[in-house]
Amino acid sequence: MNYVTVEIIDTVGLNPRERKMLQTTVLNFAAMSNALIVKEDVVMNPLEPDNENIGIVLVYAKALNEEQSKAITDALSNRFAVYFTMSDLDLEAQIKVH
Repeated sequence: MNYVTVEIIDTVGLNPRERKMLQTTVLNFAAMSNALIVKEDVVMNPLEPDNENIGIVLVYAKALNEEQSKAITDALSNRFAVYFTMSDLDLEAQIKVH
């Protein structure tokens, strides 16, 4: 459990500007959630170049424990669910701890 992936599949046909805005939101939510929950440094990398989804990979120097993994997954899931509902976007964030 050294890294967490956040992936959003574009099922609504976002334009390039909207995709950049959503990518920025992903970065902000991930940084805020990490600061509040894990409270340790994290490296945020883009998804693989051949991956057309929107998202990032959070890489930790040491493995997250079960409590941290559940807390970061729940926090990110909740933040994105509220954001998508308020923005009237039919999207879903896939958060996985590896």
